[in-house]
Amino acid sequence: MKTTSKPFIIALLLLFGIGAHAQMDTATMLAPVTVVYNEDPAIAVIRDAMASFKSYRNKKPDNLKVYSFEKMGEEALRFEQVASVYFNGSGIYQEVEAFKDYKENRADFGDNIQVSAQFDLSNDFDPNEGLDKGTFNEYPLSSFENSSWTPLERVDNPFIEARAIPGILTSGTFYRTNFTLLGESENEYGHNYTISFEPKSGQGWVGTMVIGGPDFRIHSIEANYEETKISQEYNERGAFYVKKLTWIQGSQSFSQEVLAVNSTAKPKRSKSMMVAYIPESVNTDPDYWQQYRPKDAAIDAWTRKQDSLIRYLNSDEYLDSADAAYNKFNWYEPLVSGVGYRKRSKGTFFFYSPLIGQWNFVGIGGTRWTPAFMGSKRFSNYQSLKGSVVPNYGFLNEDLKGTLDLEYTYAPMHNGSISMKIGDDYEPITQSVDLAGIFARSNFIRKQMAELYHRYEWFNGFYTRLGLEYSTRSSIEGLQFAQWTNDLFGARNEPAPFDTYTVAQLGVEILIRPYQRYYLKGRQKIVLSSKWPDFRFIFKQGIPDLFGSDVRFSKYEFVVDDMLRFGPLGESFYRFSSGGFLNDPSTVRFIEYKWFRGGDFFLFTHPLYTYQSLPQTFASPSVYFTGTYIHHFDGFFLGKLPVINRLGLGTSIGATFLSVPDENVYHLESYVGLEKKVKLWDTPTRFGIHYLVQPLDAAPGFRWKMSIDIKDTFQDRWNF
Repeated sequence: MKTTSKPFIIALLLLFGIGAHAQMDTATMLAPVTVVYNEDPAIAVIRDAMASFKSYRNKKPDNLKVYSFEKMGEEALRFEQVASVYFNGSGIYQEVEAFKDYKENRADFGDNIQVSAQFDLSNDFDPNEGLDKGTFNEYPLSSFENSSWTPLERVDNPFIEARAIPGILTSGTFYRTNFTLLGESENEYGHNYTISFEPKSGQGWVGTMVIGGPDFRIHSIEANYEETKISQEYNERGAFYVKKLTWIQGSQSFSQEVLAVNSTAKPKRSKSMMVAYIPESVNTDPDYWQQYRPKDAAIDAWTRKQDSLIRYLNSDEYLDSADAAYNKFNWYEPLVSGVGYRKRSKGTFFFYSPLIGQWNFVGIGGTRWTPAFMGSKRFSNYQSLKGSVVPNYGFLNEDLKGTLDLEYTYAPMHNGSISMKIGDDYEPITQSVDLAGIFARSNFIRKQMAELYHRYEWFNGFYTRLGLEYSTRSSIEGLQFAQWTNDLFGARNEPAPFDTYTVAQLGVEILIRPYQRYYLKGRQKIVLSSKWPDFRFIFKQGIPDLFGSDVRFSKYEFVVDDMLRFGPLGESFYRFSSGGFLNDPSTVRFIEYKWFRGGDFFLFTHPLYTYQSLPQTFASPSVYFTGTYIHHFDGFFLGKLPVINRLGLGTSIGATFLSVPDENVYHLESYVGLEKKVKLWDTPTRFGIHYLVQPLDAAPGFRWKMSIDIKDTFQDRWNF
């Protein structure tokens, strides 16, 4: 052993020499450990293990063949999977050989009622909105990327904790963790150390690990984090990977085992950004799975029973009976559940909304009756047709309005579709309005429209949406309004006065998402994310004299936005945009202007799309420049302070600017925040309190604000 004290070295050499002379046939050479005088030997071992871990953790095999399964309770399985995983630098590609889903897909017999609501401040074109997110969304642990983490490194896993958990072998561990040497042993790889660990204060990993060999390599670990328990065995020589793992969280458990190393041929993928392939068909042969599944009579009996149930639930007899029950008319359906018709074998579905859901009590002119008809048709080649008709009638003004929407998806792999919208309805001028103005009548106009759109992904990450829009826009002056709206909105309830005009315009929206990651499930493409920012270009050209159109504006906008990860330093979000009109702004109607959303009292709204200290929403036809940057440090600072670190608090800073030079508008706001991440109903949620540093003259109610954000666990990102 090495030490900083010469007398100590001499004494050790003498003692070791005497022992070697007395028992020459049993002497062993211990692994050298760098020890500082009076230092705990466990600290010395961990220090050398950390240095060694940095050198080998990124040395991966070419490929692994793994078997995994997820279990609920003692015997019920959620899925089983056999997959080959390929490593290429920091990238991972997963090719599923077989997948078995044990979910019971019980058919709807017509006795279900669903209610949902959504409010979104973003009006960005999302080409993947509404698409199925596939297996990795329903079973996140079927993705090797989600299951291959280790408590040795920083863990940012929303299924365990809303905030990041520091790794055991990462920087700062000696300030966070107590280590104790429990024992030493010998095996074929050399001398081993068993070391326990626990946090010095607050939350953290608790457990034991085995470190050994001449390079102080980690061999195995058993660790707990509150209700989460994980056991991992690592490859002890050569490439670094987890040979076997078990992860338990409450009644849920997940197990994975390496079946073979570097035994698989080259992957089938042809695109570098394709991270996984899942076959559409599943392997239902029980013998196939029993050759990999751990021997357990209870699990085997349960899977046989479940296989029988799944076969019945997918049988023509059961599905036909379910369709017959669903299509049977019951007297209560028009009132509370709606009237539907379904023929699954033909991919046909129709539905008429229930009477209880046909009323809009905050409609233009008071209460409006809004029955809805909708239907869809799915074809065997994955093409589909869907549509809806939503008439609405206002009793106060005795006016009938409504819309017809149709969409035909003709190229599922390229998200290619053609959609059409025809209608006469009351629509908001802008979605970029503060909460007090969402229902204010000053934000509504009458719009008689016919719109046609084409959406397509030409190659990975390059999307376009082309639109031809024709509409007549009229003021809603002259309508009668419910008295409660006048009392609530006051002056904001006065409709915007303007002369009726006609718009014919051609719109082009381009979204470029470089190096977009995705995976395939059969013939379905499911988009994940990209490490590069999104680049958007929007252009709208008014077409004069087309069917009476009297506009000729040319409107453009550039947008770039992204999220940046900085490991322990936290993560950032930014969005910068600029736009305007190429023609004389004075010839543009105010409805076509760019709208800038004002702030709300005490509510910190989405900072990438709104302004916190603007006293009210305003619009402008002039060239503008705007941008936002917000960074969340999480616990990088407060996590190092004694006592305070037990609270799990994080910090944030951000700033937003807006410049409209032609109108002499220069707005800058900056803010700092104190945040707390929690799991609310198993959903990572972040609450924050923010203080506006700038502007100095911010009105009362705009200085202090509260925020709430919910993490998208599929995309593994917060909204801001």
